[in-house]
Amino acid sequence: MDPETKTISNALPRELDLGETLARRLTTIREWRGYTVKALAKESHFTVARLQDIETGMETWLSSSDRQLLALALKIDASLLQEVESRPRLEPTDDPERFEAMLRDIRDSILSGVRELECPQCGNTMRCRVQEGLDMEEQPVYLAKAFCQKCPFVLK
Repeated sequence: MDPETKTISNALPRELDLGETLARRLTTIREWRGYTVKALAKESHFTVARLQDIETGMETWLSSSDRQLLALALKIDASLLQEVESRPRLEPTDDPERFEAMLRDIRDSILSGVRELECPQCGNTMRCRVQEGLDMEEQPVYLAKAFCQKCPFVLK
């Protein structure tokens, strides 16, 4: 079979309603490809539970690497998944007092020695550390730092 024919046979039909959410789109494409959740899990290196979370709408955003794994397994362009992803987040403008309290709690936890915290934006484990330095009077200063490896959240 020549490569062009293979590409065409992998194309999704234009009349296929892909849905407007990540959950619906993933389910539609998976079913159209003839995969069970278990088969897609094996093909994409995801767990069955993770795919079920995505298909039920509990998870609405994928990291770039996860998106690529799913797209490869489903034989689609990753942009088909990305265009329907959404990340609910607490922004400083939504509730400034609550946002600052959340950041203060994260800082306090890190400074008290906690090294694994849940990201407030996506729920994944953040990388946390204490940055040590000296102020202008050469007094020790300790700053809490954290970033999520799955989403853009950063504690500066």
